Amino acid sequence: MFDELMQACISYPELRISCIRMPGDGTERIETLPYTKMQVFEQHEHGKTPVHDAKPFHCLVTDIRCLPQGRQRRAEPAMAANDIPSPSETAPLLGGSTSAPLKSKGSFAAEGRLLLRYSVPLIATYLLQVVITTVVAGRLGADSLAAASIGLTTMNIIGLAFYEGMATALDTLCAQSYGSGRLTEVGLHVQRMTLLMIALMIPVGAFWLCSPSILPLLVRQHDVAVRAGTFLQISLIGLPGYALFEAGKRFLQAQGDFRSGMVVLVICTPVNVVLCWLLAIKLDMGVEGAALGQAIANDLRPLLLLAYTFFFQKWSHVCWGGWSMASLRGWGPMVRLSAAGTAVNLAEWLAFEILMISTSYIDTNHLAAQTILTTVSIVMWHIPFSVSVAVTTRVGHLIGAGQVDVTRRAVTLYAVVFLALGLFDGLLLFLLRDQISAWFSEDDVVQRIATRSMLFVAVFQVLDALLAGCNGVLRGLARQHVAAWIVLLVNYLGAVPLSMWLELGSPDLKLDGLWIGTGCGTALIALLECLYMRHIRWQDCVEDVKKQEDL
Repeated sequence: MFDELMQACISYPELRISCIRMPGDGTERIETLPYTKMQVFEQHEHGKTPVHDAKPFHCLVTDIRCLPQGRQRRAEPAMAANDIPSPSETAPLLGGSTSAPLKSKGSFAAEGRLLLRYSVPLIATYLLQVVITTVVAGRLGADSLAAASIGLTTMNIIGLAFYEGMATALDTLCAQSYGSGRLTEVGLHVQRMTLLMIALMIPVGAFWLCSPSILPLLVRQHDVAVRAGTFLQISLIGLPGYALFEAGKRFLQAQGDFRSGMVVLVICTPVNVVLCWLLAIKLDMGVEGAALGQAIANDLRPLLLLAYTFFFQKWSHVCWGGWSMASLRGWGPMVRLSAAGTAVNLAEWLAFEILMISTSYIDTNHLAAQTILTTVSIVMWHIPFSVSVAVTTRVGHLIGAGQVDVTRRAVTLYAVVFLALGLFDGLLLFLLRDQISAWFSEDDVVQRIATRSMLFVAVFQVLDALLAGCNGVLRGLARQHVAAWIVLLVNYLGAVPLSMWLELGSPDLKLDGLWIGTGCGTALIALLECLYMRHIRWQDCVEDVKKQEDL
Protein backbone atom coordinates (compact mmCIF):
# COMPACT_ATOMS: atom_id res chain seq x y z
CA MET A 1 0.00 0.00 0.00
CA PHE A 2 2.74 2.46 0.91
CA ASP A 3 4.47 2.03 -2.47
CA GLU A 4 1.16 2.49 -4.30
CA LEU A 5 0.55 5.63 -2.30
CA MET A 6 3.97 6.96 -3.27
CA GLN A 7 3.18 6.26 -6.93
CA ALA A 8 -0.14 8.11 -6.69
CA CYS A 9 1.53 11.12 -5.08
CA ILE A 10 4.12 11.28 -7.87
CA SER A 11 1.52 11.05 -10.61
CA TYR A 12 -0.92 13.47 -9.03
CA PRO A 13 0.82 16.28 -7.10
CA GLU A 14 -2.57 17.54 -5.93
CA LEU A 15 -2.91 14.40 -3.77
CA ARG A 16 -2.24 15.12 -0.10
CA ILE A 17 -1.75 12.89 2.94
CA SER A 18 -3.33 14.50 5.98
CA CYS A 19 -2.79 11.96 8.75
CA ILE A 20 -0.63 8.94 9.57
CA ARG A 21 -1.19 6.64 12.55
CA MET A 22 1.81 4.77 13.94
CA PRO A 23 1.78 1.57 16.03
CA GLY A 24 1.79 2.05 19.77
CA ASP A 25 0.90 5.66 20.44
CA GLY A 26 -2.19 6.41 18.39
CA THR A 27 -2.56 9.02 15.72
CA GLU A 28 -0.01 11.67 14.74
CA ARG A 29 -1.67 14.58 12.94
CA ILE A 30 0.51 16.34 10.36
CA GLU A 31 -0.09 19.13 7.88
CA THR A 32 -1.25 18.02 4.45
CA LEU A 33 1.88 17.71 2.39
CA PRO A 34 2.82 16.63 -1.14
CA TYR A 35 5.03 13.68 -1.96
CA THR A 36 8.42 15.23 -1.30
CA LYS A 37 7.36 16.76 2.00
CA MET A 38 5.58 13.76 3.52
CA GLN A 39 7.27 12.20 6.55
CA VAL A 40 6.46 9.09 8.52
CA PHE A 41 7.22 9.44 12.24
CA GLU A 42 8.18 6.76 14.70
CA GLN A 43 7.53 7.06 18.43
CA HIS A 44 10.26 6.17 20.91
CA GLU A 45 11.29 7.17 24.41
CA HIS A 46 13.26 10.24 23.30
CA GLY A 47 10.52 11.68 21.11
CA LYS A 48 9.82 11.34 17.40
CA THR A 49 12.21 10.75 14.52
CA PRO A 50 11.47 10.56 10.77
CA VAL A 51 11.42 7.13 9.20
CA HIS A 52 12.90 7.58 5.73
CA ASP A 53 12.69 3.95 4.64
CA ALA A 54 9.13 3.27 5.78
CA LYS A 55 7.65 -0.06 4.72
CA PRO A 56 3.92 -0.73 4.20
CA PHE A 57 3.58 -2.34 7.64
CA HIS A 58 5.11 0.64 9.42
CA CYS A 59 2.02 2.77 9.29
CA LEU A 60 -1.69 2.97 8.74
CA VAL A 61 -2.81 5.74 6.40
CA THR A 62 -6.02 7.65 7.06
CA ASP A 63 -8.08 10.31 5.38
CA ILE A 64 -6.77 10.11 1.81
CA ARG A 65 -8.20 13.11 -0.03
CA CYS A 66 -7.47 15.42 -2.93
CA LEU A 67 -6.93 18.63 -0.99
CA PRO A 68 -5.88 22.11 -2.10
CA GLN A 69 -2.25 22.76 -1.29
CA GLY A 70 -1.61 23.88 2.26
CA ARG A 71 -5.03 22.95 3.70
CA GLN A 72 -5.69 20.49 6.51
CA ARG A 73 -8.46 18.02 7.12
CA ARG A 74 -9.43 16.33 10.36
CA ALA A 75 -8.43 12.68 10.43
CA GLU A 76 -11.10 10.05 9.87
CA PRO A 77 -11.01 6.72 11.71
CA ALA A 78 -7.92 4.81 10.74
CA MET A 79 -7.96 2.04 8.17
CA ALA A 80 -5.34 -0.54 7.41
CA ALA A 81 -3.76 -1.04 4.05
CA ASN A 82 -6.06 -3.92 3.19
CA ASP A 83 -9.08 -1.81 4.21
CA ILE A 84 -8.52 0.85 1.58
CA PRO A 85 -11.76 1.22 -0.40
CA SER A 86 -11.92 -0.13 -3.90
CA PRO A 87 -11.45 2.22 -6.85
CA SER A 88 -15.19 2.39 -7.31
CA GLU A 89 -15.62 3.71 -3.77
CA THR A 90 -12.97 6.39 -3.73
CA ALA A 91 -11.18 8.84 -5.98
CA PRO A 92 -9.81 7.38 -9.23
CA LEU A 93 -6.34 8.63 -8.33
CA LEU A 94 -5.72 5.46 -6.38
CA GLY A 95 -6.78 3.13 -9.14
CA GLY A 96 -4.73 0.01 -9.30
CA SER A 97 -3.63 0.05 -12.94
CA THR A 98 -1.83 2.67 -14.91
CA SER A 99 -4.66 2.72 -17.40
CA ALA A 100 -7.18 3.98 -14.89
CA PRO A 101 -6.14 7.64 -14.63
CA LEU A 102 -7.12 10.12 -17.32
CA LYS A 103 -9.89 7.90 -18.63
CA SER A 104 -12.78 10.11 -17.59
CA LYS A 105 -13.58 13.69 -18.49
CA GLY A 106 -12.97 14.68 -14.90
CA SER A 107 -9.45 13.30 -14.92
CA PHE A 108 -8.68 15.13 -18.16
CA ALA A 109 -9.92 18.27 -16.43
CA ALA A 110 -7.62 17.54 -13.49
CA GLU A 111 -4.68 17.16 -15.85
CA GLY A 112 -5.63 20.43 -17.52
CA ARG A 113 -5.82 22.23 -14.19
CA LEU A 114 -2.41 20.88 -13.23
CA LEU A 115 -0.93 22.07 -16.52
CA LEU A 116 -2.54 25.48 -16.02
CA ARG A 117 -1.12 25.76 -12.51
CA TYR A 118 2.34 24.91 -13.82
CA SER A 119 2.16 27.11 -16.92
CA VAL A 120 0.80 30.47 -15.79
CA PRO A 121 3.80 31.36 -13.57
CA LEU A 122 6.17 30.21 -16.33
CA ILE A 123 4.47 32.36 -18.96
CA ALA A 124 4.75 35.41 -16.72
CA THR A 125 8.35 34.52 -15.90
CA TYR A 126 9.54 34.29 -19.50
CA LEU A 127 7.59 37.30 -20.75
CA LEU A 128 9.06 39.46 -18.01
CA GLN A 129 12.54 38.38 -19.10
CA VAL A 130 12.39 39.24 -22.79
CA VAL A 131 10.39 42.41 -23.43
CA ILE A 132 11.86 45.42 -21.64
CA THR A 133 15.19 46.02 -23.38
CA THR A 134 13.78 45.87 -26.91
CA VAL A 135 10.84 48.14 -26.10
CA VAL A 136 13.16 50.75 -24.58
CA ALA A 137 15.49 50.54 -27.59
CA GLY A 138 12.54 50.99 -29.93
CA ARG A 139 11.77 54.36 -28.35
CA LEU A 140 15.27 55.54 -29.28
CA GLY A 141 14.85 55.28 -33.06
CA ALA A 142 15.25 52.83 -35.95
CA ASP A 143 19.07 52.58 -35.71
CA SER A 144 18.97 51.88 -31.96
CA LEU A 145 16.23 49.30 -32.46
CA ALA A 146 18.25 47.59 -35.20
CA ALA A 147 21.42 47.63 -33.06
CA ALA A 148 19.57 46.20 -30.07
CA SER A 149 18.00 43.52 -32.24
CA ILE A 150 21.31 42.40 -33.75
CA GLY A 151 22.91 42.50 -30.30
CA LEU A 152 20.10 40.49 -28.70
CA THR A 153 19.98 37.96 -31.52
CA THR A 154 23.76 37.48 -31.40
CA MET A 155 23.56 37.24 -27.61
CA ASN A 156 20.99 34.50 -27.95
CA ILE A 157 23.05 32.53 -30.47
CA ILE A 158 26.49 32.95 -28.90
CA GLY A 159 25.46 32.66 -25.28
CA LEU A 160 21.88 32.42 -24.09
CA ALA A 161 20.90 29.63 -26.50
CA PHE A 162 23.65 27.51 -24.92
CA TYR A 163 22.37 28.18 -21.42
CA GLU A 164 18.72 27.65 -22.30
CA GLY A 165 19.62 24.41 -24.08
CA MET A 166 21.62 23.27 -21.06
CA ALA A 167 18.72 24.19 -18.78
CA THR A 168 16.39 21.95 -20.82
CA ALA A 169 18.67 19.07 -19.83
CA LEU A 170 17.79 19.88 -16.23
CA ASP A 171 14.10 19.87 -17.17
CA THR A 172 14.58 16.26 -18.21
CA LEU A 173 17.02 14.94 -15.63
CA CYS A 174 15.59 16.65 -12.55
CA ALA A 175 11.98 15.78 -13.41
CA GLN A 176 12.80 12.13 -14.05
CA SER A 177 14.88 11.85 -10.86
CA TYR A 178 12.07 13.43 -8.87
CA GLY A 179 9.45 11.21 -10.49
CA SER A 180 11.42 8.06 -9.70
CA GLY A 181 11.89 9.11 -6.06
CA ARG A 182 15.64 9.85 -6.19
CA LEU A 183 15.18 13.26 -4.59
CA THR A 184 18.75 14.35 -3.77
CA GLU A 185 19.72 13.64 -7.38
CA VAL A 186 17.74 16.76 -8.30
CA GLY A 187 20.21 18.93 -6.40
CA LEU A 188 23.15 16.93 -7.73
CA HIS A 189 22.10 17.56 -11.34
CA VAL A 190 21.83 21.29 -10.59
CA GLN A 191 25.34 21.30 -9.09
CA ARG A 192 26.83 19.65 -12.18
CA MET A 193 25.00 22.03 -14.49
CA THR A 194 26.13 25.07 -12.52
CA LEU A 195 29.77 24.03 -12.92
CA LEU A 196 29.30 23.41 -16.64
CA MET A 197 27.62 26.79 -17.13
CA ILE A 198 30.44 28.59 -15.34
CA ALA A 199 33.02 26.88 -17.55
CA LEU A 200 31.13 27.93 -20.68
CA MET A 201 31.29 31.60 -19.69
CA ILE A 202 34.97 31.77 -20.73
CA PRO A 203 34.53 31.24 -24.51
CA VAL A 204 31.19 33.07 -24.61
CA GLY A 205 32.63 36.07 -22.76
CA ALA A 206 35.62 36.19 -25.11
CA PHE A 207 33.34 36.40 -28.16
CA TRP A 208 31.16 39.11 -26.63
CA LEU A 209 34.22 41.21 -25.79
CA CYS A 210 35.48 40.97 -29.38
CA SER A 211 32.07 41.44 -31.03
CA PRO A 212 32.55 45.14 -32.04
CA SER A 213 35.28 43.91 -34.38
CA ILE A 214 33.46 40.76 -35.55
CA LEU A 215 29.91 41.94 -36.28
CA PRO A 216 30.89 44.62 -38.88
CA LEU A 217 32.27 41.75 -40.98
CA LEU A 218 28.75 40.27 -41.17
CA VAL A 219 26.35 43.22 -41.06
CA ARG A 220 26.21 45.72 -43.89
CA GLN A 221 25.48 48.81 -41.75
CA HIS A 222 28.84 49.36 -40.01
CA ASP A 223 27.67 51.80 -37.33
CA VAL A 224 24.73 49.59 -36.37
CA ALA A 225 27.05 46.57 -36.09
CA VAL A 226 29.53 48.41 -33.85
CA ARG A 227 26.75 49.58 -31.53
CA ALA A 228 25.43 46.01 -31.38
CA GLY A 229 28.93 44.86 -30.38
CA THR A 230 29.10 47.45 -27.61
CA PHE A 231 25.67 46.26 -26.47
CA LEU A 232 27.13 42.75 -26.12
CA GLN A 233 30.19 43.93 -24.21
CA ILE A 234 28.06 45.64 -21.59
CA SER A 235 25.63 42.72 -21.43
CA LEU A 236 28.50 40.45 -20.37
CA ILE A 237 28.12 41.89 -16.86
CA GLY A 238 24.79 40.08 -16.50
CA LEU A 239 25.77 36.72 -18.02
CA PRO A 240 26.63 34.94 -14.72
CA GLY A 241 23.32 35.99 -13.20
CA TYR A 242 21.36 34.80 -16.22
CA ALA A 243 22.99 31.36 -16.18
CA LEU A 244 22.63 30.78 -12.45
CA PHE A 245 19.00 31.92 -12.45
CA GLU A 246 18.14 29.40 -15.20
CA ALA A 247 19.74 26.57 -13.21
CA GLY A 248 18.14 27.63 -9.93
CA LYS A 249 14.66 27.81 -11.45
CA ARG A 250 14.93 24.20 -12.61
CA PHE A 251 15.69 22.98 -9.08
CA LEU A 252 12.29 24.27 -7.96
CA GLN A 253 10.37 23.52 -11.15
CA ALA A 254 11.28 19.84 -10.96
CA GLN A 255 9.47 19.79 -7.60
CA GLY A 256 6.37 21.42 -9.06
CA ASP A 257 7.18 24.95 -7.89
CA PHE A 258 6.80 27.28 -10.86
CA ARG A 259 5.88 30.35 -8.83
CA SER A 260 9.19 31.23 -7.20
CA GLY A 261 10.84 32.29 -10.45
CA MET A 262 7.85 34.47 -11.23
CA VAL A 263 7.96 36.07 -7.78
CA VAL A 264 11.62 36.97 -8.27
CA LEU A 265 10.95 38.46 -11.70
CA VAL A 266 7.97 40.44 -10.43
CA ILE A 267 10.36 42.01 -7.93
CA CYS A 268 13.14 42.55 -10.48
CA THR A 269 11.02 43.87 -13.35
CA PRO A 270 10.33 47.32 -11.84
CA VAL A 271 14.04 47.57 -11.06
CA ASN A 272 14.83 46.67 -14.67
CA VAL A 273 12.34 49.20 -16.05
CA VAL A 274 13.64 52.02 -13.86
CA LEU A 275 17.28 51.23 -14.68
CA CYS A 276 16.62 51.04 -18.44
CA TRP A 277 14.68 54.31 -18.41
CA LEU A 278 17.23 56.06 -16.20
CA LEU A 279 20.32 54.91 -18.09
CA ALA A 280 19.03 54.77 -21.66
CA ILE A 281 16.75 57.81 -21.75
CA LYS A 282 17.30 60.05 -18.74
CA LEU A 283 21.12 59.84 -18.79
CA ASP A 284 21.12 59.60 -22.61
CA MET A 285 23.28 56.44 -22.72
CA GLY A 286 21.13 55.03 -25.51
CA VAL A 287 21.07 51.32 -26.26
CA GLU A 288 24.17 50.82 -24.10
CA GLY A 289 22.20 52.07 -21.09
CA ALA A 290 19.41 49.60 -21.82
CA ALA A 291 22.00 46.81 -21.90
CA LEU A 292 23.48 47.89 -18.57
CA GLY A 293 20.06 48.05 -16.90
CA GLN A 294 19.25 44.55 -18.13
CA ALA A 295 22.63 43.21 -16.95
CA ILE A 296 22.22 44.55 -13.42
CA ALA A 297 18.73 43.04 -13.21
CA ASN A 298 20.08 39.69 -14.44
CA ASP A 299 22.64 39.55 -11.64
CA LEU A 300 20.02 40.44 -9.05
CA ARG A 301 17.73 37.53 -9.97
CA PRO A 302 19.73 34.50 -8.72
CA LEU A 303 20.52 36.28 -5.46
CA LEU A 304 16.84 36.91 -4.80
CA LEU A 305 15.92 33.37 -5.88
CA LEU A 306 18.47 31.91 -3.47
CA ALA A 307 17.20 34.04 -0.60
CA TYR A 308 13.56 33.27 -1.41
CA THR A 309 14.25 29.53 -1.55
CA PHE A 310 16.28 29.56 1.66
CA PHE A 311 13.75 31.46 3.76
CA PHE A 312 10.34 30.72 2.21
CA GLN A 313 10.66 27.42 0.32
CA LYS A 314 12.30 25.26 2.97
CA TRP A 315 10.21 22.27 1.92
CA SER A 316 12.29 22.12 -1.29
CA HIS A 317 15.50 21.50 0.67
CA VAL A 318 14.68 17.79 0.77
CA CYS A 319 16.04 17.63 -2.80
CA TRP A 320 19.31 19.31 -1.81
CA GLY A 321 21.82 16.94 -0.27
CA GLY A 322 24.54 19.58 0.06
CA TRP A 323 27.51 20.21 -2.20
CA SER A 324 29.06 16.90 -3.14
CA MET A 325 32.22 15.70 -4.86
CA ALA A 326 29.89 13.51 -6.91
CA SER A 327 29.07 16.65 -8.90
CA LEU A 328 32.54 16.39 -10.47
CA ARG A 329 31.77 13.06 -12.13
CA GLY A 330 28.90 11.41 -13.96
CA TRP A 331 28.53 14.26 -16.44
CA GLY A 332 27.79 12.02 -19.43
CA PRO A 333 23.96 12.12 -19.53
CA MET A 334 23.92 15.81 -18.66
CA VAL A 335 26.40 16.75 -21.40
CA ARG A 336 24.58 14.66 -24.02
CA LEU A 337 21.19 16.19 -23.23
CA SER A 338 22.73 19.67 -22.99
CA ALA A 339 24.35 19.28 -26.40
CA ALA A 340 21.07 18.14 -27.95
CA GLY A 341 19.03 20.90 -26.31
CA THR A 342 21.60 23.50 -27.29
CA ALA A 343 21.64 22.20 -30.87
CA VAL A 344 17.88 22.71 -31.13
CA ASN A 345 18.11 26.25 -29.76
CA LEU A 346 21.12 27.15 -31.89
CA ALA A 347 19.53 25.78 -35.04
CA GLU A 348 16.48 27.96 -34.50
CA TRP A 349 18.27 31.11 -33.32
CA LEU A 350 21.00 30.91 -35.95
CA ALA A 351 18.34 30.63 -38.64
CA PHE A 352 16.80 33.88 -37.36
CA GLU A 353 20.24 35.53 -37.25
CA ILE A 354 20.98 34.53 -40.86
CA LEU A 355 17.63 35.90 -41.96
CA MET A 356 18.18 39.07 -39.92
CA ILE A 357 21.52 39.61 -41.66
CA SER A 358 19.96 38.92 -45.06
CA THR A 359 17.31 41.57 -44.32
CA SER A 360 20.07 44.12 -43.74
CA TYR A 361 20.78 43.88 -47.50
CA ILE A 362 17.40 45.51 -48.21
CA ASP A 363 17.59 48.66 -46.05
CA THR A 364 17.56 49.87 -42.45
CA ASN A 365 13.79 50.35 -42.39
CA HIS A 366 13.16 46.72 -43.36
CA LEU A 367 15.76 45.63 -40.79
CA ALA A 368 13.98 47.62 -38.08
CA ALA A 369 10.61 46.18 -39.19
CA GLN A 370 12.04 42.66 -39.10
CA THR A 371 13.29 43.45 -35.60
CA ILE A 372 9.71 44.23 -34.54
CA LEU A 373 8.36 41.07 -36.17
CA THR A 374 11.08 38.87 -34.69
CA THR A 375 10.69 40.40 -31.25
CA VAL A 376 6.91 39.99 -31.30
CA SER A 377 7.27 36.42 -32.53
CA ILE A 378 9.75 35.61 -29.76
CA VAL A 379 7.54 37.20 -27.11
CA MET A 380 4.48 35.27 -28.29
CA TRP A 381 6.54 32.07 -28.62
CA HIS A 382 7.35 32.26 -24.93
CA ILE A 383 3.71 31.50 -24.16
CA PRO A 384 3.69 28.00 -25.73
CA PHE A 385 7.33 27.52 -24.76
CA SER A 386 6.47 28.16 -21.11
CA VAL A 387 3.69 25.59 -21.31
CA SER A 388 6.13 23.19 -22.99
CA VAL A 389 8.50 23.50 -20.02
CA ALA A 390 5.60 22.52 -17.75
CA VAL A 391 4.85 19.62 -20.10
CA THR A 392 8.48 18.51 -19.95
CA THR A 393 8.34 18.43 -16.16
CA ARG A 394 5.03 16.56 -16.13
CA VAL A 395 6.12 14.00 -18.74
CA GLY A 396 9.44 13.58 -16.91
CA HIS A 397 7.59 12.87 -13.65
CA LEU A 398 5.35 10.28 -15.31
CA ILE A 399 8.15 8.58 -17.24
CA GLY A 400 10.29 8.52 -14.10
CA ALA A 401 7.38 6.83 -12.31
CA GLY A 402 6.98 4.33 -15.18
CA GLN A 403 3.45 5.40 -16.15
CA VAL A 404 3.59 5.12 -19.93
CA ASP A 405 -0.15 4.82 -20.58
CA VAL A 406 -0.92 7.89 -18.50
CA THR A 407 1.78 9.81 -20.36
CA ARG A 408 0.35 8.95 -23.76
CA ARG A 409 -3.13 10.10 -22.82
CA ALA A 410 -1.78 13.28 -21.27
CA VAL A 411 0.10 14.08 -24.49
CA THR A 412 -3.19 13.84 -26.40
CA LEU A 413 -4.56 16.58 -24.18
CA TYR A 414 -1.42 18.66 -24.63
CA ALA A 415 -1.80 18.57 -28.44
CA VAL A 416 -5.18 20.29 -28.13
CA VAL A 417 -3.74 22.81 -25.67
CA PHE A 418 -0.89 23.84 -27.98
CA LEU A 419 -3.17 24.15 -31.00
CA ALA A 420 -5.44 26.45 -29.00
CA LEU A 421 -2.46 28.50 -27.80
CA GLY A 422 -1.19 28.92 -31.36
CA LEU A 423 -4.58 30.05 -32.63
CA PHE A 424 -4.89 32.50 -29.75
CA ASP A 425 -1.41 33.95 -30.38
CA GLY A 426 -1.99 34.28 -34.11
CA LEU A 427 -5.40 35.91 -33.78
CA LEU A 428 -4.10 38.33 -31.16
CA LEU A 429 -1.21 39.45 -33.38
CA PHE A 430 -3.43 39.92 -36.40
CA LEU A 431 -6.04 41.97 -34.55
CA LEU A 432 -3.46 44.18 -32.80
CA ARG A 433 -0.99 44.49 -35.70
CA ASP A 434 -1.31 48.29 -36.00
CA GLN A 435 -0.98 48.93 -32.27
CA ILE A 436 1.97 46.54 -31.89
CA SER A 437 3.97 48.20 -34.66
CA ALA A 438 3.32 51.65 -33.17
CA TRP A 439 4.32 50.41 -29.71
CA PHE A 440 7.74 49.24 -30.84
CA SER A 441 8.64 52.10 -33.19
CA GLU A 442 7.65 55.72 -33.81
CA ASP A 443 8.90 55.65 -37.42
CA ASP A 444 5.92 55.64 -39.83
CA VAL A 445 7.77 53.75 -42.59
CA VAL A 446 8.89 51.02 -40.20
CA GLN A 447 5.36 50.73 -38.81
CA ARG A 448 3.83 50.25 -42.28
CA ILE A 449 6.33 47.55 -43.27
CA ALA A 450 5.85 45.65 -40.01
CA THR A 451 2.05 45.88 -40.11
CA ARG A 452 1.90 44.58 -43.68
CA SER A 453 3.87 41.41 -42.82
CA MET A 454 2.14 40.72 -39.51
CA LEU A 455 -0.39 38.35 -41.14
CA PHE A 456 2.36 35.87 -42.03
CA VAL A 457 3.83 36.15 -38.53
CA ALA A 458 0.38 35.38 -37.11
CA VAL A 459 0.11 32.17 -39.16
CA PHE A 460 3.65 31.26 -38.09
CA GLN A 461 2.57 31.41 -34.41
CA VAL A 462 0.15 28.50 -34.88
CA LEU A 463 2.88 26.31 -36.35
CA ASP A 464 5.47 27.43 -33.81
CA ALA A 465 3.15 26.61 -30.89
CA LEU A 466 2.65 23.06 -32.17
CA LEU A 467 6.41 22.68 -32.54
CA ALA A 468 6.97 23.95 -28.99
CA GLY A 469 4.60 21.26 -27.74
CA CYS A 470 6.42 18.53 -29.67
CA ASN A 471 9.78 19.68 -28.31
CA GLY A 472 8.41 19.76 -24.75
CA VAL A 473 7.25 16.14 -24.96
CA LEU A 474 10.54 15.01 -26.52
CA ARG A 475 12.47 16.69 -23.70
CA GLY A 476 10.34 14.87 -21.13
CA LEU A 477 11.17 11.61 -22.91
CA ALA A 478 14.89 12.54 -22.98
CA ARG A 479 14.83 12.48 -26.79
CA GLN A 480 16.23 15.96 -27.46
CA HIS A 481 18.75 14.54 -29.91
CA VAL A 482 15.95 13.57 -32.30
CA ALA A 483 14.60 17.12 -32.32
CA ALA A 484 18.14 18.44 -32.84
CA TRP A 485 18.73 16.39 -35.98
CA ILE A 486 15.33 17.20 -37.45
CA VAL A 487 15.67 20.95 -36.82
CA LEU A 488 19.21 21.09 -38.20
CA LEU A 489 18.40 19.20 -41.39
CA VAL A 490 15.10 20.93 -42.17
CA ASN A 491 16.24 24.46 -41.32
CA TYR A 492 19.53 24.49 -43.19
CA LEU A 493 18.66 22.24 -46.12
CA GLY A 494 15.22 23.72 -46.66
CA ALA A 495 13.74 26.53 -44.59
CA VAL A 496 16.61 29.05 -44.56
CA PRO A 497 17.49 28.76 -48.29
CA LEU A 498 13.79 28.96 -49.19
CA SER A 499 13.28 32.03 -46.99
CA MET A 500 16.27 33.85 -48.45
CA TRP A 501 15.18 33.06 -52.01
CA LEU A 502 11.63 34.28 -51.39
CA GLU A 503 12.95 37.41 -49.65
CA LEU A 504 15.84 38.46 -51.90
CA GLY A 505 15.47 36.30 -55.02
CA SER A 506 13.23 36.55 -58.05
CA PRO A 507 9.93 36.44 -56.09
CA ASP A 508 11.16 39.59 -54.26
CA LEU A 509 8.61 39.13 -51.46
CA LYS A 510 10.90 40.79 -48.93
CA LEU A 511 9.72 40.17 -45.33
CA ASP A 512 6.62 38.28 -46.46
CA GLY A 513 8.81 35.74 -48.22
CA LEU A 514 11.06 35.39 -45.19
CA TRP A 515 8.14 34.40 -42.94
CA ILE A 516 6.53 32.15 -45.54
CA GLY A 517 9.73 30.12 -45.86
CA THR A 518 10.22 29.98 -42.09
CA GLY A 519 6.64 28.81 -41.59
CA CYS A 520 7.02 26.01 -44.13
CA GLY A 521 10.12 24.75 -42.33
CA THR A 522 8.42 24.88 -38.93
CA ALA A 523 5.42 22.91 -40.21
CA LEU A 524 7.69 20.18 -41.62
CA ILE A 525 9.70 19.93 -38.37
CA ALA A 526 6.53 19.57 -36.28
CA LEU A 527 5.17 16.90 -38.63
CA LEU A 528 8.37 14.82 -38.50
CA GLU A 529 8.54 15.03 -34.70
CA CYS A 530 4.90 13.93 -34.39
CA LEU A 531 5.57 10.95 -36.65
CA TYR A 532 8.57 10.01 -34.53
CA MET A 533 6.57 10.14 -31.28
CA ARG A 534 3.78 8.15 -32.93
CA HIS A 535 6.05 5.22 -33.73
CA ILE A 536 8.63 5.02 -30.91
CA ARG A 537 8.33 2.56 -28.02
CA TRP A 538 7.80 4.79 -24.98
CA GLN A 539 8.62 2.00 -22.56
CA ASP A 540 12.23 2.34 -23.74
CA CYS A 541 12.28 5.81 -22.18
CA VAL A 542 11.27 4.30 -18.84
CA GLU A 543 14.04 1.70 -19.16
CA ASP A 544 16.55 4.50 -19.80
CA VAL A 545 15.54 6.13 -16.51
CA LYS A 546 16.05 2.83 -14.69
CA LYS A 547 19.50 2.50 -16.23
CA GLN A 548 20.40 5.94 -14.88
CA GLU A 549 19.18 4.81 -11.47
CA ASP A 550 21.64 1.90 -11.57
CA LEU A 551 24.64 4.11 -12.38
